[in-house]
Formats: sequence, structure tokens, C-alpha cells
Amino acid sequence: MIKTITALMVLTLIATVGMGNAYAVIEGDGTSHVEVDEYPFNITILEGGSMTLHNNGEQTINFVSNGWFEGSVPTNDAIALEFPIVNCGTTCFGAGTYYVNDLNGGEFSTITIVKPVPVYVEPVYVAPVVVEPTPVIVEEPVVDFSATSSETLGTFESISTSSTSVESEGIYNVANYEGEVDLITMQTQLAEVTAQFNDSITKLAEQKVAIENHDTTVQSLNTQIVSLNTTSTDVSTLEQTVLSLQLEKDELNAQITTLGNTTATQLATITSLKGDTTLDVKIAELESQIVTLDNANVTSHEAIAKLNANVISAGDTSVLDSKIANLEAQIVSLTSERDQWKQLANNWYAVAMDQLKVMVDILGL
Repeated sequence: MIKTITALMVLTLIATVGMGNAYAVIEGDGTSHVEVDEYPFNITILEGGSMTLHNNGEQTINFVSNGWFEGSVPTNDAIALEFPIVNCGTTCFGAGTYYVNDLNGGEFSTITIVKPVPVYVEPVYVAPVVVEPTPVIVEEPVVDFSATSSETLGTFESISTSSTSVESEGIYNVANYEGEVDLITMQTQLAEVTAQFNDSITKLAEQKVAIENHDTTVQSLNTQIVSLNTTSTDVSTLEQTVLSLQLEKDELNAQITTLGNTTATQLATITSLKGDTTLDVKIAELESQIVTLDNANVTSHEAIAKLNANVISAGDTSVLDSKIANLEAQIVSLTSERDQWKQLANNWYAVAMDQLKVMVDILGL
């Protein structure tokens, strides 16, 4: 299936069977038509020419010349490509090198289009032929002046100078020339005029070639304009993409600002917690109470030991056991409360360290 880039670039798929040996590798290189039997290739074609690409390989050839044409050639088939220079609308193939990319292997081929070399034909100078006038011998009739006749031998028309005369408006309306007639000079001047005329014709031909070259340049510029219009569409798309990225950037900046504000608040909280000695005082008080209780417990145990020694004979120790149990319960409760306050302090310390890590890793502080 051939996909055309423009309506004027026609890619005609030509089915061929058994073309493996029908053509040389490259036939007609540098002429108006080239037959190509290898791939990739590098060929030269005259402006307005064409080429035929034959696929004798084992897989389909898929190629593209970005901005110009693209196509596909199945195995044992061929494709004809035309490169018009006139009557081609906006896609004209002026002189230059066109790169063809192989979509399968990534290799590049080149098509170089060149202008035909104008053939200059030097004008042939033809020397004037000098023709000597042949003298004419006129036999004068013998006139008998004594003879008489009533007949008229001819009629004579006067050259009238009247304004109403037809002849006075035609070839007879010319001044009298009193000089000598020089045919050689006239023919020499005629030859010079002819040479100048031939030179003018040659210059006109050169100017025509120059005009055609200018037309080709204009067509190439029109093609570039079309390409630039296409590029402008791509630029517009890129501008929209850049605008979208700018909006995302603004959103990220807003998020960073919000995160910075939050971090500042958390830093203030951490600073406040660092400056708050209430927990330390409370923990110190609890530890002091625990020490006091431990001392009291020791004292109680000593007292209990003494009492046990004093009441060995007594069988009922429930009162002492109750006091001991009560003291031990107070010790456990105070120890638990102390541990809770320590854990709370440790938790806030962990929060502070996490916030510092966020500021270092994300905000780069």
C-alpha cells in the first residue's frame, strides 16, 4: 500500500514477476530515468526524471523521505517514483540531494537530482556571397528617323506627387539617391546584422534558461514555505506542551511553598518542644519519687525483716503482706508512668528527626 504525501507526488506500484535478472544493478544513472536493482542505493537523476526501484530481496522494503514521499515495495515487486519540476503544484523536486530512510534496517539511500547541462550551439557565420553583376548587352534598335507612324508603342504612367495618388503612399514615396550602389558593402552589413541577430537569439536562450532556473528556485522556495508551515504547526504543538509543563512547574512550586510553610511550622514546634522542659521536669520528679519509693521499699523490707524477726512466733502476717503488696503496686504504677513519659519524649524526638530529614532531603536545607 502506497501512502502519498501530496496529490501531485504519485507513487505507482508496478507488479513484476521474476525480475531478479531483468535489470543491471543500476541502469541509466545520471539520466532522466534510472532502474535500481539494489538496496540501499545512491543514484543521480536529471530534473523532471523518474526511477523504478525493484525489490529482489526476501522481505518488504519500507522507506520514507521525510517531508517528500514514502512507500512500500513487497518482494518481487517494483515501485515507480516521479520527480516533477514543472506542473507539480507545491511539491516540486528541484536540484539537490534527497535522503531515503530504510524503516526496517535504518540505512539511508540518496537520490541526487541535477539540472540538465544546456547545450550551447555556436552560431555559424556565413560569409556573404558577392555576386558580380553580369553586364547586359542591350542591342539598340536602328531608328529610322525618317519613318512615321500613327501607332503608339506603349503607355506611360506619370509618377504623380499628388496627395491623392496611391503610389505616393507606397514604394514611390522615397527620396532620390544620387550616390553609387555598393552591393558588397550592403551584403557585408547584412552579414553583420545577421551575426548580431544570432547573438541576440543566443542571449535570449541563455536568459530563458536563467528564467527557468529562477522559476525552479521559486518553486523550491514555495516547497520550503510549505515545509515551514508544517514546521510551524509542530512549533505550535511544542508551545502548547511547554505551556502545560510551565503550569505543572507552577503547581510544583506551589506545593514546594506549601511544604516549606508546613516545615517552618514543624520546625517551630520542634524548637518549642526543645525549649519546653516540662517533660524533663516531670520525668525528674517521677524518677525522684521512684527513688524515694525504692528507698522506702528498702526501708519497708528492713522493717519487715525486723518485724518478721519479732513476730516469728506469730502466725498471722496478712497485715504486713498487704502493706508490702500496696507498696509494690505503687512502685509498678510509678514505674509504668515514668516509662510512658519517657516513650512520649522519645516519640517527639523521632518526629523532630523525621522533619529534619524531610528538610534536608527534599528542600535541600
